[in-house]
Formats: sequence, C-alpha cells, structure tokens
Amino acid sequence: MREIAELRLAKKIRELRQAKSMTIQQVSEIAGLSRGLVSKIETCKVSPPIATLAKIAHALSVPLGEFFDWSEGDDALVYTPKARRQAVRGRRTSSNYIYELLAPGRRHRDMQPTIVSIDGKKYKFSLLDHAGEQFIFLLEGEMDYIVGDKTYHMVPEDALYFDARAPHGPKLGKNQKARYLVVFSST
Repeated sequence: MREIAELRLAKKIRELRQAKSMTIQQVSEIAGLSRGLVSKIETCKVSPPIATLAKIAHALSVPLGEFFDWSEGDDALVYTPKARRQAVRGRRTSSNYIYELLAPGRRHRDMQPTIVSIDGKKYKFSLLDHAGEQFIFLLEGEMDYIVGDKTYHMVPEDALYFDARAPHGPKLGKNQKARYLVVFSST
C-alpha cells in the first residue's frame, strides 16, 4: 500500500509540472533543490520529506495537498478514518521516517496536518526549511527539535509553533523513537 502511495505521489508531481509546462530544471531552481533530486522524486527513486514536498509545491504554485488528491469528493470537508489513512515511508532518503496525511485532498487547503513517526536507529538528522508556518505536537516518545539556533527538548504533549523558513528538524538519539503531529501551511 505504501509503495502505491509513493508511486501516486511521484506521478502527481510529474503531471503537475508538465501541466504547467515547466522543466525539471525550472522546478529545481525555484524550489532550491538539485535537478537530480527532483528527477528522482518524479521517478519514485526517492521519497521526499514533507519539507521538500513543500518546496516543490511552492515551485509549482500549488498547495501541498494537491500532491495527495487521489480521491473524488467534497474538497471543503475531508473525513479520513484511521483505517483508510495511507502512510508513506521516507525509506529512499536518509531521513527514514513515516508520515501519514490526516486530511488528504487538495483544493484551497491552507494547512496540511500530518503524523510523523521516526525511529532514532534509522533516522539521519538534517535541518530543512520551507515557506509557511509549522506547528509540532509530540504524541509519543521524546526528542529534541531544532529551530534555527535553538534546541527544544520535547516530551509528550509539548507543542512548538514557528516560522518554517528557519532551518528546523527533529533530532533523536539512537534509542529514541518519536511520533508527532505536524501541521504546516505552505504559504
């Protein structure tokens, strides 16, 4: 099921780029990503983290939810029972995390709620940045979350809200696991 979701994501990004008559090079320059990375994302050789997807969405001038519009229905309301949520594993990147979109869909979405799960044994720390604002709410585990030059030690039910243009990301020890809600806007 996850691999199907990854293939759909790759296909959707490619379709949106082509519909806008943009080259991979143009998207990569606007997004601030390498041409090779964008190509690997479109061919499903790399599963990008949410921050990278946000940069590509910005480059394509679409809301991030556009990438996950796989179903028909009312765009003003999204009901996603837990049993129907699709998890995507970032296994083709060094980040190696799992994210679940809680409100898949696309049109006129100002924010994207997602659950991220990370295992410190498999995760490689890196900082990312993207347009918009971000909210983190730790559900399970423990982690440090870096925003700019500050570190916030988080335990369950701690919350963090920040400008996502600042370099940010979770930092876990090898024996740590974390599961958190992230809500971010793409503008």
